[in-house]
Amino acid sequence: MVFNNRLVEQGIAFKGQVIAVFLTVLSLLVFSLPTYSLEIGVNGHQGTEYETQGYSIFIADNFSRKSPFYWSLGFSRYDEVYVEWNKRNLKFPINSAEASLSYRHKFVSRSATMRHLTMEYQIGAAASLTDNKFTWAELGEEKYFSETGDINGFLAISAHYKVSSNLSAVIGIKHFPKMSELGSISSGFLGFTYNFNFGQTYYGN
Repeated sequence: MVFNNRLVEQGIAFKGQVIAVFLTVLSLLVFSLPTYSLEIGVNGHQGTEYETQGYSIFIADNFSRKSPFYWSLGFSRYDEVYVEWNKRNLKFPINSAEASLSYRHKFVSRSATMRHLTMEYQIGAAASLTDNKFTWAELGEEKYFSETGDINGFLAISAHYKVSSNLSAVIGIKHFPKMSELGSISSGFLGFTYNFNFGQTYYGN
């Protein structure tokens, strides 16, 4: 029993270290960049299962002025994520801290509509903030479907349409090939981003 308790304590400590390192790297990334503007966005998600819904909040910016490469940090939540285990349909919530890199392609066209459109191709990782365990009392079995500190990769593609100089509408698709022990998760999302400018102002081209 003492040995098992030590293993549990070591597991908890390791997860805490993973999250601490993850957050430290994200913080250093944000504060070390020469940022003069910051993009804040909110998206609502609808999963392939009707009941699976969620949202994400994030900040983003490019690495240098006029660079098409962006970093992003955020928080996401999915409710009613389904998984089948022992012939039973289960559902869990998932909270994650996310970091990603992306490439944004702006269209060059005579069409005013196309000039306002930007495609974004994104790859990232999400650190789970949720422990999801199911206990089957009748069989004396239990299983963790996600644990705090789990790292899961994702891909996303989205279209940004500039409504004004600072505001853009966003629509896209996001896919987790494997979300801990919950299997793959895909969702469509719709939202907006707003760009806050501050600090030094550039003039000319």
